[in-house]
Amino acid sequence: MARSRSKRVALCGVICALSVVLMLSGSIIPCATFCAPALAGAMLMVVAMECGMRLAWMCYGAISVLSVLLVPDKELALFFVFLFGHYPLLKAHLQRMHCKPLAWLCKAAVFNLAVVAVYGLLLFVLPMPGLVEEFAQTQSWLLAVLLALGNLCFFVYDAALLSVLQMYVLRIKPRIRHLL
Repeated sequence: MARSRSKRVALCGVICALSVVLMLSGSIIPCATFCAPALAGAMLMVVAMECGMRLAWMCYGAISVLSVLLVPDKELALFFVFLFGHYPLLKAHLQRMHCKPLAWLCKAAVFNLAVVAVYGLLLFVLPMPGLVEEFAQTQSWLLAVLLALGNLCFFVYDAALLSVLQMYVLRIKPRIRHLL
């Protein structure tokens, strides 16, 4: 019993550390502003499967705090906190909804509210001069197109999460079963 618990805690610690490293690398690589938090969030699915949702939510909290404190790119950190960190865990509940159009509507609402919250914080509460200038120079219709493309990419990400989870269950978990 104690050995099993220590294995779960160790797995959570390793996933948290790896996720924070991914978040830090995202601030080094310019095009990884959205990729790094998406990958870090996807790793929380492993914690949820192996250790349960409670520990997965605790890992999300730890990664969120560490990301906000340590990651220099606050846009990247806030996207993890408001969207990519909790969405893989929330997805488990949304997948159980019987009405698929309602589930898709809820997913779209989660994405759009998160984007509005992140950019609202970055533009008005913690103004980043470069981002404020960029938004001021961008036409409104282009921002709407970018949001629509973001929604499309988010639904691709949603489908990819399911594929990654299936790959983990079918190919990776049987190979590492003795470690867990």
